[in-house]
Amino acid sequence: MEIDQKLPTIFFAYQEFASLVDLSQYDLTKNQHRMLFIISSLEDVSIKKILVLIGISKQAANVAIRDLMDKGLVTEHRSTVDKRVKYLQLTPAGLALNDQINLEQKRLLDRYFDEANGDWEKAMTKLAQKYLDRVE
Repeated sequence: MEIDQKLPTIFFAYQEFASLVDLSQYDLTKNQHRMLFIISSLEDVSIKKILVLIGISKQAANVAIRDLMDKGLVTEHRSTVDKRVKYLQLTPAGLALNDQINLEQKRLLDRYFDEANGDWEKAMTKLAQKYLDRVE
C-alpha cells in the first residue's frame, strides 16, 4: 500500500516505532513503558497527568503503578501543597531500565534514518510501510 498522506504516515510510523522493542523481555507492559517514559521526560508528573497523557483509566493505571512500585522502578510521593495529588518518580533502577529501552529504540530508529540519509519523511514512510506490511 502506497502512503502519500502525512497523517496516516505519522500514525502508522508510530505504531511500528512503538513495537520496535519487545517489552516482554523487560517484563513490562505497553502502559508501564509509557509511564516510565513520561515520568523520565517530565518534572513532577502527577498520576492524574499520566492518566490524561496515556489515555487509560484510573483502575488500569493503579494496577500498572502498583506493579512498577513492586518491581522497584518507581516511587510515589504526595504534593506538599495539596496532599490529594500524588507524583511519581523513577528510582535509579527505573531510570536505568528506561535509559536501556530508550537506547534500544534509538538504535533501531537510527537504522531507518541512516537508510533514508537523515530524511525524516522517508524514514517515517519506511516505518509506516513496514507496519502496514506486517499487519497485512
